[in-house]
Amino acid sequence: MKKVILLDVDGVLVNPAGYRAALHATLNYFASLMGTPHFDFHEEKIADLEKRGIFSEWDLVPVLLAAAWNDILSTWNKTVDLPSELVSAAVEIGRRMNGYVPGELHIPEFELLPNVYPTESALEHGCFPFLPVELRRNLLHDSRNVYFSHTTRLFQHFSLGSRVFSETYNLPAEVETESFLHSHDKSNLDDKTLAKLLHEDVYLASITARPSAPPRDVETSHIGYAPEAENALELVGLPDIPLIGYGRLEYYAKLHGVDTASLLKPSPVQSLAATAAAFTGREWASIQAAAQWQKTGRLNSVFADLPRSFELIVVEDTMGGIRSTLAAGDVLRQAGFDVITRPLGLTSGSASKATAFDAENIPHFETLELLVAAIML
Repeated sequence: MKKVILLDVDGVLVNPAGYRAALHATLNYFASLMGTPHFDFHEEKIADLEKRGIFSEWDLVPVLLAAAWNDILSTWNKTVDLPSELVSAAVEIGRRMNGYVPGELHIPEFELLPNVYPTESALEHGCFPFLPVELRRNLLHDSRNVYFSHTTRLFQHFSLGSRVFSETYNLPAEVETESFLHSHDKSNLDDKTLAKLLHEDVYLASITARPSAPPRDVETSHIGYAPEAENALELVGLPDIPLIGYGRLEYYAKLHGVDTASLLKPSPVQSLAATAAAFTGREWASIQAAAQWQKTGRLNSVFADLPRSFELIVVEDTMGGIRSTLAAGDVLRQAGFDVITRPLGLTSGSASKATAFDAENIPHFETLELLVAAIML
């Protein structure tokens, strides 16, 4: 039976050490403004947030910074009129800390609202109440907009490097830095595992929330679109497989006036598009077809090019892509396809990830080598 394998990037194909380093560098940028050496956010704290569905650094950075500032402000005896701009706020908070060091930070439980990003959900639920309203909004609102969100803008400096940041967004660099993605990211694929994935009966595609360029088969300006997903696929030796990344879906969303969040995993749209693209090689037509299903509840002629029977496998390190692919499998079966859906988790030794997969009865593996060997049995 033909196999479609949908591969996440970060935590699956790539050990995303670059994003983690950029996360800490961004947080420590604000710590330095406050006159403290650094913020100490342990990996398990971040993994706990990922388990809750907060897995993008564009959300993690503002949530963690908000938690630190909320903790500091909670110790003050009176309300202080802080600036709403983040850099000025950091300086003023640091000036008033009087040697206080944040302890174990509490990040409140809040419901992730459908079709919005976690930072917006936190804002809607009134999290971090000790932050003044405008400062809280500037920290948590529109976290995907580099031109609005200062945390995301700084994070992109460290991810891409100052030169590529300026070229990508047509903005002057605020800090001088190398690309942490270039210097820190490592491939999880060895040559033997890569060869297994390139089997003639296997159809590959990548689903990722990483920034990417618009679809390959569209001619348009790439200003504002960082090719981070493409760089990752090149790093692991899969530069030519179909990619349904953030930028691909953002391009559609901007054209049609919809929220990109409504297309990204855990929405089935991303996995439906990736499945169609894996067989057809047409990214743009596949995205349009999947989005049309979302509007009409019907699969169009693009899906007529798919075999009627196949195995749909998703490899993820969090539940977002798994939920997307399970839902996509249901859509395909309702349309008459004989599809076996097989979700597989990759933990890379993380106890939090293993616990999250166990809670959902998802088979999981510590290494990509073992996981791919199990697929090919």
